[in-house]
Amino acid sequence: MKAKGFKGIKFHVFDNTTGDMLVWSFSVVAQSSVDDAQVKSFLEKLVYITEPMRESEEWRSGDVLSAQSSFAPILLQKMEQVTSQGKLAMVNQQVNTTKQMMAENIEMALARDETLEGMQNRSEELNGMAKQFKKRAKQVKRFKMIQNAKHGVIVGGLIVGATAIIVVPPLVALL
Repeated sequence: MKAKGFKGIKFHVFDNTTGDMLVWSFSVVAQSSVDDAQVKSFLEKLVYITEPMRESEEWRSGDVLSAQSSFAPILLQKMEQVTSQGKLAMVNQQVNTTKQMMAENIEMALARDETLEGMQNRSEELNGMAKQFKKRAKQVKRFKMIQNAKHGVIVGGLIVGATAIIVVPPLVALL
């Protein structure tokens, strides 16, 4: 049952200890903001607390609400305990939530640190590879310059040789 900010939970206990079937009905109406686990826990406590009382004749065969006078002070005491425990449970829940958030933050910080270390290692590797590439590029550039120079010497030598073959015989003949 849920209506206008309240919710109700009902619990039945079947008792066949005396041969007659009795059904004990326990119900709680609480504000909707109260956690279901707390309400169910309260019901379980009621069932446990009333167990010895349910064996009395007043509880078994009395009129409606006949056991109220004997149980009302106990119920009031338990209700006050639930109120104080509810506040403590809320504080504990907030502490647990905060602890969980802090644990998640620490895990994320550690994961971030690992990621940063990995990125730094990768950066160092790439820097080393860049230096090696630059060194190799200089070597290739020098090799190409030497190759071009060799080709230039060969082509220049061929041009000088061809020119000499063409120009020298007529000059020798003139002399």
